[in-house]
Amino acid sequence: MGWADLLDRISKPVVSRVIKNRWGYTDEEFRRAIKTGLFDILSVKAMFYWLKAEPVCSRNCSACHHEGRPLYFDPMGMLLTRRCPPAVCVHALSQLSPVIYDYYDHMIRGEDPNRMLFDHLTCTDMGLEHGGMGSNLFRVLRERMPLTEVARFLLRMAPYVLVRNRRARGSCRALAEAPRSGGPEPTDLMKKAPLSEEELEAFLASPKRVRRMRSIEMFQDRRIVVKVVSSQACLAGHREGDEFLLDVVGRVLPESAGKGVCIMALTKIWWRVMLMLERMAAAADGEEVSFRSPLFDLPMNCYGAGLPLGACGEILMVVELR
Repeated sequence: MGWADLLDRISKPVVSRVIKNRWGYTDEEFRRAIKTGLFDILSVKAMFYWLKAEPVCSRNCSACHHEGRPLYFDPMGMLLTRRCPPAVCVHALSQLSPVIYDYYDHMIRGEDPNRMLFDHLTCTDMGLEHGGMGSNLFRVLRERMPLTEVARFLLRMAPYVLVRNRRARGSCRALAEAPRSGGPEPTDLMKKAPLSEEELEAFLASPKRVRRMRSIEMFQDRRIVVKVVSSQACLAGHREGDEFLLDVVGRVLPESAGKGVCIMALTKIWWRVMLMLERMAAAADGEEVSFRSPLFDLPMNCYGAGLPLGACGEILMVVELR
């Protein structure tokens, strides 16, 4: 048994107490939380490493995430804002979350996170050449922290040995105060929704959910079309000109799938479909809406980072209502 293993065994009760107090868990909640395995990797050895998202191909990045200017995350996966540029781009952070889960999965299995397949990712802006503003390709890796950073992290956690973070529990007043009745009478189509009577009543209590239901009625004979406009080394075989059809609820239609639709594509195109659903709701509300704009025409890539650095290829997609 090495010194780190021995220290881990000795310090485990202290680490557990810090986790319990920092997250504001009760004893029962803590027992449930540790079943994820995520807290098991917060060992003494892990405290000496951080996760780094390093820009390796930066073009016109408005947040100044230039090559050589990484984003850093502490051993718990929290962004270290003081180590980042003054402005941190949400279009980069949103794409990092799934890869950080992959990082921790490797840790839980006792594997080196630097052996991850999907260690490269792009931000959601496709760059000037495709009608956007800029682009960035990041490489995610585990790196040893300077001793000063280790000390800062441990000092930040130290108070939770004695103090419980009561604010972590929250009050969830918004949930308690949200209306669950009082909406309009449901139409015949609304009654056919896969909801119980109680669920439908609560669903219609929200004006925004009513707008969505009305947009489904208004556009029920339309299809949301995701069209592939570019393809490079796509393992799923998606080629330029391929189309995936969704109904106006947002469900992928099986007859459009044919050979199947890659989940790496659906994961990224979702937010563009969400924009379409938003505009459909506005149209159902009586607003004059256009389903074409520079933002809609801007291609969106899949989660593959492409050649030569990504774990697979890359396709570009646009969305339209037909």
